[in-house]
Amino acid sequence: MRDDDFERLIRRYAIFAEKEARGRSPLYEELARGVAHDPATLAFLAGLPVAKQQPNLLFAAVRHVCGTPQDWRHFRSLLQDHKIQITAVMLARSTQTNEPGRCATLLPVLAGLRQPLALIEVGASAGLCLIPDRYGYVYDGSHRLVPRSAGAIEPPMFRCAAGLGTPLPDDVPEIAWRAGLDLNPIDVNEAEQVHWLETLAWPG
Repeated sequence: MRDDDFERLIRRYAIFAEKEARGRSPLYEELARGVAHDPATLAFLAGLPVAKQQPNLLFAAVRHVCGTPQDWRHFRSLLQDHKIQITAVMLARSTQTNEPGRCATLLPVLAGLRQPLALIEVGASAGLCLIPDRYGYVYDGSHRLVPRSAGAIEPPMFRCAAGLGTPLPDDVPEIAWRAGLDLNPIDVNEAEQVHWLETLAWPG
């Protein structure tokens, strides 16, 4: 492995720990810091195509094959013991992470548009961001919105801090039509695909 490849991977995982995982997933922050300081794991990553070296993919592949590790030491042991299976998953799969929590930041804009709406999303994965009208929202701890027809199942509730002047809506938007485009859409009726999507959700 060339020194510049080594340094690039160190920076990539250190930045992931500091800027992305910190405050969101203590486990992923710990794992990313561990990778950034571990020559064996860095060498493993350097043997993969650059597009397959990303932290989200590595961590999800380990969890997909072995379950969620307890800590960095456990993660490193799992990777060493199941390297062939983990490599196969990393080469075959990609990260298609839906983050429906981002709907909380989009909702004020969508609700302020002329209703009803038609939504189309490019890179939709399983389409979880295409159903903002089916989630619940709590802004600043008190401004609460629920779907028009929640049914018997309690909808996921997304909490969001709204800045001053944010036009918080009184209701979720009305969606009349929705469609998603994806190179490899996830079929939520196939257990294996759903399992991969769930594995992409960060622990914590």
